Order: sequence, then structure tokens, then C-alpha cells
Amino acid sequence: MNGSLKTACQISDALVLQYFEESDPVKAAFGKNLTAEEWESIAEIKDVYGDVLFSAPLISVNVAHPLLEEMQRELQTEGREFSFLCGHDSNLASVLASLEAEDYSLPNTIEKRTPIGAKLVISKWNKAGKELISLDLVYQKTEQLRGLTLLDDQNPPEIYNLRLKGLTADQNGMYQAADIFACFQKAINSAPK
Repeated sequence: MNGSLKTACQISDALVLQYFEESDPVKAAFGKNLTAEEWESIAEIKDVYGDVLFSAPLISVNVAHPLLEEMQRELQTEGREFSFLCGHDSNLASVLASLEAEDYSLPNTIEKRTPIGAKLVISKWNKAGKELISLDLVYQKTEQLRGLTLLDDQNPPEIYNLRLKGLTADQNGMYQAADIFACFQKAINSAPK
């Protein structure tokens, strides 16, 4: 994409990174004393850009297709205890749009959709013979990033439980594994052949 939205995104990205790297918020804002809400507005430009490029239904299923297939394979591999797949905010945006995640606004961060370094953590659980799955976004809070603080039990990352449209989660935010697998298959099948 070219034009003003791309330029705005590049500026937004540079300012947000500067805010995370510069301990003095006034210096980070070129002498301005910006509020948290103003920093959120600056960061939102990146979210809009990501949504335009990667989150429209037809686009997301095509962009995310290979990754969705790999994620599904990993989730359904017998005996698999841990898988790590690495990507970018664009991968998060397209995968979550493809799986039809409900709209969300993340707490404790100026980046409300795909914070820098965010992880989509998909956990499989076996509770009383039922296979359950949770989907969570795990990310550092803005102040953790700005303060360069190490994450540990006393200073944990933020964990945001995602909800998927059309699926019913239990009181712990967990879904029946079969429902999640069907959601993956629906998204994979939605990509034109």
C-alpha cells in the first residue's frame, strides 16, 4: 500500500518505538507533554493500517492460510507438548481476523490490537476427559516496555483472553477443542483454491 495511510503508519510506528525507548516522555514527544490517550491515538494509526491490510475477511483468510494450516497441524499432532511459531503483528492480525476473534481493546498498553512483541498463546488442556483450548494474547504492558523491566512472577506480562464469534467459552474462557479445530478448518476452507 502506498500513500498517506502508509506514511501515517510509518510515522506512528517511529513515534511509538521512540516512546518505548526514551525514558523521558516529553523528549519522546519532541517537547510535547502527551497524555496516555494521545499516545493511544498515535498507536491506533498502526492498528488501522494493519486492519486495512490484513483483517478484511477475504484478505485475512488468504494471508493467514499457510500459517493457519501449520498451527492446525501443530495443535492436532499427538503428543505435542509445545510448539513455537514466530511472526509479526501482521500475522496476529490476519490469524485473529480469520478465526473471527471478537473485537477487543487491550488494557495497559497504548497499542490496543497488536502490541510490540505480543504472542498468541493457544493452550490445550485436558479436564475430566474433555479437551479444552484457550486463546490468549500475552504482551508486555506499556510501563514494562518503557521501564525495561524483566518479566517474572512478581512482574508478569498482561494476559488477555480472546473470544471467538459464534463459539461459547466456559467460565474460564476455554473452548471445546473440537470447536476450535472446526474454526480453524472453516478459516482454512475459506481461502479460495
